[in-house]
Formats: sequence, C-alpha cells, structure tokens
Amino acid sequence: MKQFTIFVLTTLLTLTGGYAQKSAAEDRKVEIFTHEEKDNLQMWYNNELKRMNFSEEEESQYNSVLFYYIAKITRLDDKDQDYSKAQFKAKLNEYLSMQEAELQELLTPQQFAIHQEIYGEFLRSAYRRWGIEN
Repeated sequence: MKQFTIFVLTTLLTLTGGYAQKSAAEDRKVEIFTHEEKDNLQMWYNNELKRMNFSEEEESQYNSVLFYYIAKITRLDDKDQDYSKAQFKAKLNEYLSMQEAELQELLTPQQFAIHQEIYGEFLRSAYRRWGIEN
C-alpha cells in the first residue's frame, strides 16, 4: 500500500509540474498568426511544395531542415527572450543564413529557387507582423 501511495503522489506531482511548465511556456509564447491564418499558410505551403518534385526522402530532409530553423525562429519573439528589435533581427538573420546554407547543399538550383519564392512569401508576412523591415 505504501508503494502505491508513493506511486500516486509521484504521478500527481509529475502531472502537476508538467502542466505548470506547459502553462508557463504558453504564457511566454507570442503568436504572430491566428489559427486560421496558420491553416491557410499550411495549405498554401503544401500546394507550393508539390512544385519542387521531391521524392519522399528529399521532402523529409527538406522539411527537417526547414522546421528545425522555424522552431528556433518562432522562439525569438517569446516574451522571455527580451530581445531588442536590433537583436531580434540579427538573430533572425543568423538563423536564416544557416538555414539557407544547409538548403543550398540539399536542393537543386531549381528547387532552391522555388524554396526562396515560397519562403520569401512567408517571411514577408512574418516581417510585417513583427514590425521589422527585410
């Protein structure tokens, strides 16, 4: 019985701690697009991605690089980062440069040109929402 009580207490503490951490992380997060805008962007992105004529493996590699940097970029304007506009823009450009270098190694010149077109549209929208100039 004692082991069961310890198990229940440990489980409750873990769940409560996990919820508190998740809630605190959500409080720091800044959303630049609404859920509807995100859905529309995702549908548009998936349609545009077809133009790149990827194999399954190529698409997986492309998405892996892209989403790695998108995850880093989306954290830049979280409330706990406290970057100035200049710091934010410098870090953003650093991530974008690293992403571009990795993608140039991965994609054909034609695929890279399509990527720049697609990603450029997304970035223009994001820049407007962030209130920064390209």
